[in-house]
Order: sequence, then structure tokens, then C-alpha cells
Amino acid sequence: MRFAIVAAVVLAACSANDDIPAPVLASATPSSANVGTIVMLSGSYLCQQPEGSADSDPLACAHTGSVMFGVTPANVTQYTDSSITTLVPDMPAGDAEISVATGGRETNSISFTVE
Repeated sequence: MRFAIVAAVVLAACSANDDIPAPVLASATPSSANVGTIVMLSGSYLCQQPEGSADSDPLACAHTGSVMFGVTPANVTQYTDSSITTLVPDMPAGDAEISVATGGRETNSISFTVE
């Protein structure tokens, strides 16, 4: 009976992506730009796919996340486990925090300035 309870807890943890590190943003290049400019986001674990899985392709994610400049969503043109190419969305000039939500998890935020 105890074995069944332990097995259920282990399965629940794996299904919540606990075995995959949280997604992390490291940088945005450039760190400031005008609306419509291409920005390269660098980071890690952006696909939230288990390493070595059958669908784990470092150049293509099974699912992609959403990129936000503050509360404004951005269009993504390329998405991999370690980089995202996106466009600065139509928004007012000023400071904005960029974050990515993927696989039910959210990255840290990085600073960006919309010119």
C-alpha cells in the first residue's frame, strides 16, 4: 500500500515538469530599440522539454512560449531552447520588463528600453 502512494507522488512531480529546470532569460540584444525592431533573447530551458526525449530537438521546440514586454505580447519569429527572436511590440516608449511564459512556467524578467 505504501508503494502505491509513493509512486503516485513521484508521477505527480514528473508531470509538473519538476525534473526540468525553470526557464531562464539571460539577455536581450539589443537592450533598447524602437517598435518593430528585431530583438534576440538568450536563455536556457525555454522549450521546457525533457532532455533526450524523442521530441527534443535543440533547434525546434515541441511547444513555444509567449513573450511579453511588460503587459504587451510580442510576435515571435524564431524559438529554440536557448534563444528567441522577437519584434518589439507596438507600445509607448520607456522601460519594459521582458519575460517568457512556457510550459506553465515563467522566466525571470530582464530590463529593456523601448525608444
